[in-house]
Amino acid sequence: MNQSWPVLLVAVLGVIGTLGAAISTQVLTTRREDRRWNLEREREQARWERERVDRAVQWQREDDARHHESREETYKRFMQVLWTWGREAASIRSIIEPGHGHLFILDTDKLYQDGVEAVDIVAELELAASASVRDSARECCEIMSCFVIELDGMLPLPENADGLDVLLSLHDAYKMIARKTVELMRTDHGLVSLAKVDPYVVPSARPSSPAPFG
Repeated sequence: MNQSWPVLLVAVLGVIGTLGAAISTQVLTTRREDRRWNLEREREQARWERERVDRAVQWQREDDARHHESREETYKRFMQVLWTWGREAASIRSIIEPGHGHLFILDTDKLYQDGVEAVDIVAELELAASASVRDSARECCEIMSCFVIELDGMLPLPENADGLDVLLSLHDAYKMIARKTVELMRTDHGLVSLAKVDPYVVPSARPSSPAPFG
């Protein structure tokens, strides 16, 4: 009986050793798998984050491109209205300043319509333009409106009429603010000043200087 104990003890120890080795191996394997899974998860999260950032950057670029294109189109439309209104105002000025004939309400219709269109475009500029362009565009519309109101209040206008100082001053002010607005819009697009491209395109400080703004 006493001789069987060493055999049993060795057997038990062998079983325990085998179980211990198996358990240790399983634990180590599990830990290794956990580390590998965590590493893969971190890599996947990092890849997903890079893709998310790349998508966000791409979407932002597309939004910026659409915004730039929309703003450019709005700027072009407003610039065209400024030039059209300026030519109409200059034409009226050329009639009333020397006192050549009568001017009737019908002659101001196009001037009024262009002014309304300018106000409509300014509403779009509120969403697309820089603060400086918005402020300058509003000032343009205000002067355009004041000019039409002042002119309508003087009609019908007889020959050699007096009291044109306010009207002519408004027209001169319009030319200057129109120039400023166009220059600001060009600056927004990184373009050089019109005065550097062609000095005769933009009015100088002299009210009588030639310009498409009138």
